[in-house]
Amino acid sequence: MNKAASSITRRLVVLGFASVSAVHILGYGQGFAQGKAPEGPIEITSGTSPGGTPDVLMRRAAKILNEEKIITNPLVVQNRTGGSWMNAANWVLNKKGDPNTVLTIAQPIITTPITQGLPTVYDKLTPISMFIQGDLVLAVRPDSPAKDLKGLIDLAKQRERSIKVGGSQAGSTDHMVTGLLEKAGGVKFNYIPFDGGGAAQTAFLGGNVDMIVLTPSEILPLMQSNKARPLAVLSEERRTEPEFKDLPTAKEQGLDVVWGQSWGLAGPPDTDPAVVKFWNDAIQKLVATDAWKSAVNEMFLRSKVVPASQAKEHMAKMHQEHLAVLKDIGMAKTQ
Repeated sequence: MNKAASSITRRLVVLGFASVSAVHILGYGQGFAQGKAPEGPIEITSGTSPGGTPDVLMRRAAKILNEEKIITNPLVVQNRTGGSWMNAANWVLNKKGDPNTVLTIAQPIITTPITQGLPTVYDKLTPISMFIQGDLVLAVRPDSPAKDLKGLIDLAKQRERSIKVGGSQAGSTDHMVTGLLEKAGGVKFNYIPFDGGGAAQTAFLGGNVDMIVLTPSEILPLMQSNKARPLAVLSEERRTEPEFKDLPTAKEQGLDVVWGQSWGLAGPPDTDPAVVKFWNDAIQKLVATDAWKSAVNEMFLRSKVVPASQAKEHMAKMHQEHLAVLKDIGMAKTQ
């Protein structure tokens, strides 16, 4: 694996550990503005269908924020699907200065403009916070001859594109992980895109693909029912839960591949700094609640806050890292 690719993967440890001065980025943060709650209901816009991971996460966050009276405004998660999140993004972009609308930030906000050759979106929004991070697990079918990641790479080297990888659409997280594994292992897989992760998992369970990329919460029931064999977690360090403590990282097995997912919130263009401060304070209180800690533990997630003071630079870094990988797999239509 070349030095540039290694550097990229090392920096991708679930996107959330930058340490940057508040005044260096936006000036938002402690002491810059007094928090000001909007009046009336607040819409949390999501580009995924009900039941999708970002939808579930934001509904859980909204419920706790209201139940704990951290935010007294009614919080409504609104699903505005279509255009690979661009319908949701454009809705919020057109709400310039609206204090009652925020957008869920998920990977497609970064990647869809790259894969479709559209103008960037992340840098036109007002960053609020990235506050949820998740790992990914590489798994094969239980009857696979590959017992570990080295065994998988050895199998792939026997015949190019002989191992079928199921995932969601081209340019997705699954596709990027496949590209990173190919580059690190010097092999070629046969990536087969499906209409969403659910369809890919169905194909995997039906024996139509050999390998899949899942979150810990998705892979656990398949492990317990002997329907999948996990080979590696794509994080810097092993997870500590009893269910995953014996699952080695890809790096432990000689492949320098670290990749994860993260989610957060951003406001429309020209969001009042006082509203940003209101949200920053609310999220800091949210992640400190027992209810939220229980929720993220239940879903095998983490919740390290990247506040507004750091979020602009953080998202720019995310963009560059995703752009580099998408270029490698031939999916980037922008430079």
